[in-house]
Amino acid sequence: MLRFKNLFFIILGAGLFAFGLNYLIIPNHLYEGGATGINLIIYYLFRIQPWLMNILINIPLFLLGWKILGKQTLYYSIVGTLGVTTWLALFERIPIHIPLEGDLVLVSILGGILLGAGLGIIFKAGGTTGGSDILARIGHKYTSFTIGQIILSIDILVLVLTILVFHDLRSVLYTLMMVTIVSRVIDFISDGNYGSKGVMIVSEKSQELAQAIDENIERGITLIKAQGFYSKKEIDLVYSVIYKGQLQEMKDLIHRIDPHAFITITDAHEVLGEGFTLDSNKQPFKQ
Repeated sequence: MLRFKNLFFIILGAGLFAFGLNYLIIPNHLYEGGATGINLIIYYLFRIQPWLMNILINIPLFLLGWKILGKQTLYYSIVGTLGVTTWLALFERIPIHIPLEGDLVLVSILGGILLGAGLGIIFKAGGTTGGSDILARIGHKYTSFTIGQIILSIDILVLVLTILVFHDLRSVLYTLMMVTIVSRVIDFISDGNYGSKGVMIVSEKSQELAQAIDENIERGITLIKAQGFYSKKEIDLVYSVIYKGQLQEMKDLIHRIDPHAFITITDAHEVLGEGFTLDSNKQPFKQ
């Protein structure tokens, strides 16, 4: 179920991201990694507006990733992409001058904070801005690389392409500083949504919770037989491993179904198997 609060924060984050891109990054001819970086290369070369290229780049990526992202993440990602596109088109018509010409250090710092805050808010709300995030999730499903490793690789490839096209090492170095700040701000806000969390739930509504997690969050669930020490009552513990970006959604879902549920959340430093590193075409060999 799409929640108004999540949609609001995704649109807010998209606005911050688009503001930083339109009023700081583009006027100072800085660059970016990923799909946004490709978008900027095309804009600097051919003056095709970023809002239009954002749609054109992401349509085929959504078609590729619609089975992998899961329904809710896909919907939130579409909202994030359309949000960035709409804000870019709007800001293009609103002339705002930020007098930082020539001070690329301040531009990189402020741009990194704005872009990182925007993306962090979007990720925390369960969305994405499309682009390399979708490619990273696809690559993660079919390879042993983490999402973070794939995104970093894509960013590096795009920045290398930028150097080859524009021969502008100075601006690319400032961009690297900005991208580092973006990454730190995203982690600060969203607590690194691309890692994994193990969630254990003690509730008398275990069946209802398991069904809701399966339908809404689309992650695997294990029911573990247990017994209360004092009550001696038999119960089913609900255990699920989710991406960090799904944690707030999980908390909200549990609270709606059973406000009195007892929840423990742990870091899952490495997750191997179905839904994370395996798919139907990549099962372990069986004798």
